[in-house]
This record gives sequence, C-alpha cells and structure tokens, in this order.
Amino acid sequence: MVQNKTDVLIFIEDPGAANYVAGLPSIFSRLGISFRLLADGLAKTCLKDRGIYTEEIEQGVSGCQILAAVKPRLLLVGTAENPDTLGLSLVHQAKLSGIESIGAIDAYGNADLRFRGRSGESLTYATDWLFVPTELVKGSYVSLGYSADQVIVCGHPYYDFVQETALRLTSKDRDDFRHRLFPGVSVDQKVLAFVSEGSARIKPRTQTYLSECTLPCDGTSVGRTEIVLKEFLDAIKLVSPRPYMVLRPHPKDAIEDYAAYQGEFDLISSGGSSIECLYAADFAVGMTGTVMMEAALLGMPSLAIVPRAAELDLLPTIQSGITPFVTTREQLRSTISDFVQNKMKMKPVDLDKVIVRGALQRVVRFVQKRLEKVTD
Repeated sequence: MVQNKTDVLIFIEDPGAANYVAGLPSIFSRLGISFRLLADGLAKTCLKDRGIYTEEIEQGVSGCQILAAVKPRLLLVGTAENPDTLGLSLVHQAKLSGIESIGAIDAYGNADLRFRGRSGESLTYATDWLFVPTELVKGSYVSLGYSADQVIVCGHPYYDFVQETALRLTSKDRDDFRHRLFPGVSVDQKVLAFVSEGSARIKPRTQTYLSECTLPCDGTSVGRTEIVLKEFLDAIKLVSPRPYMVLRPHPKDAIEDYAAYQGEFDLISSGGSSIECLYAADFAVGMTGTVMMEAALLGMPSLAIVPRAAELDLLPTIQSGITPFVTTREQLRSTISDFVQNKMKMKPVDLDKVIVRGALQRVVRFVQKRLEKVTD
C-alpha cells in the first residue's frame, strides 16, 4: 500500500455502508479534503456499480499496517455485523494511535453486534463518534453505553440520493428499465416486486421470537423472510389477474438461497440498481428494510408485512403512516387483492416525517469540524 499522509481514511465492506459513503469522494475532492477509500466484500461491487473507484486491499493486511501506511488524521468506518471485519481492527489500532474514529450506521437493527467483534461486550470496538440516520437509531446506541453527544443524527445520505434520483426519472426511464429488467412481462401486466431482507442467512429464529410472531409459524419456515414469504405466496394466489412476480434478494444473499421459491416467481432480480428495479415495478411488498424506504421515496405503492408487532418501529414510513402494513394472515389476505388492484388509498408522502434532509452536508460539516480540531 502506498504511504501517504491523508486527512480521512474510509473503510467499508457492507452494501448499506457503501450507499452511506458513496457521495463523499466527490465532495471531499471538491473541498480539498484528502482521502483514501478502501472497500471490501460487497461494498466494492456496490460502489463499482455507481462508478466510484476504491483501492484494493492487500490479502492479509492488518489494520495496524494500513494506518501506518495511510497515516490518516481521521478514520471513518462503515459498520457491519461481521465479527471479523477489518473495520474493527482499524478502530482498535486508531485508538492506540490517538486517531479519532467515526462509525457510520446505515440502518436500525443489530446495534449490539456492530462493535462487539469476538468479545463479550457490545462496545468493545466503539468509535469515538457515530453517525446515525434517526433519533430512534440514536437511542439504541445510547442505551448500549454511547453518550448522547457522541451520536450525531445526520440522516442518511443514500435517502437524499434516492430522492434526487426520483426527481430526475421519467416515464421513458420507467419503460426502458421495464423492458431491460423484466423482458417476460406483457404490456398490460402489473409488476409486483417482493423485496427480501436476507434472513435466509440468519437461522434459526429463537423460540421466543417465534412465539411473538403474529404470522403463523408451522416449524418449517423459521427465518424471518421465510415466514413472510410463505404467507405472501399463499395470499397472492387469491389475487386475479396474477401480477408478474419479481423477487429482489438482499444484496448479501445468493440466488441459490431462494431456490425453493424460484417456481413461485417469474423472475429473481439480483444485482444492479434496486432503484431501477423498483421504479420499473408497479408495487413493492416487503418487510422493514432499506429498500422499502426506497420504495416510499420513489413514491410507489408499497405494503409491509411485519411478522411481529415489536418490529413496526423498524421502518420509519410505517410510523409516519406512509407505508400500510399487515401483521396477521387475515389482514394480509384481506388486503393484498385491493393493494394489487389499486383499490387501497395510499397516503401522500410527506418526506419530512421520515428523513433528515441534507444528510451528506451534515456528514461533511462534522468531518471538517473534527479535522480542524485534530492535530497532525
């Protein structure tokens, strides 16, 4: 790795973190803030799809070696649930070296795993500062032990990007996306996109979790996505005419994870832009993940299927009344037909209720402020 003192070292490995930092390189360059962007795992592919260059990470390189080579004044890491992520090593070495660190949280959930590593404590590898998208997310980290002034509610830069993209897209773009992404759909056929959340990788759910589910759990579908998928596929059989069905897996999942469902869908759409996939569809059905936020920001009809009432807080557009939701089999079966046939009244999207605007600018201003305070 080339040795060169720099202002900010950025490290990411998850696609959510990649979306969070994707807008920083162009702004940093414009402001004269020197940076190095290192990406591992799926983050590399995500940024490549958006035309953003990342540096290769040498096999077996340690956090200590990277910091010694880059000599950053500030470290910014995208957080991940991977206990062996290089990001935690970088945070640990930054503390030993007296380098301030900032963690970027892209979504609610698994707060107790992001800074744990292989230790028994939730904040063993805690950063000095934390960027979070909402007050709700802030609360989850304060409850773990962060002080309130360490956690900065910036919003989510990716949500700003989605909203700006939505303003540029046209009906011609939609037709182009539809023709390219869904070649088998007929002209007058509605397209329904089911967006997964990757629970095919999280097995099994605990007995306590299953006992709290308001959707039936027959013992064969114990993952969160699997529980919802089974109920959705049973309910959609009651709808006529049947829409063209697209399954959009979570970026961390492989198509093979959904082999059991291939016969139920017309297409499994993996890779590429989730924005294009959603914009080309007529409806989105999912749970409480980031792609459901994208659907709301794009202004498309969406329906959340939530297996536990305790999870309703996970999607801000549910709490704001923008995204309709169901939590039981009976609600799903009585709602899905009206939803697909455009008979449901969708509330106007008041984005100020769900996103903190100007997230990227807040992130940049905070970075500038810390750079002014840290010494070389």
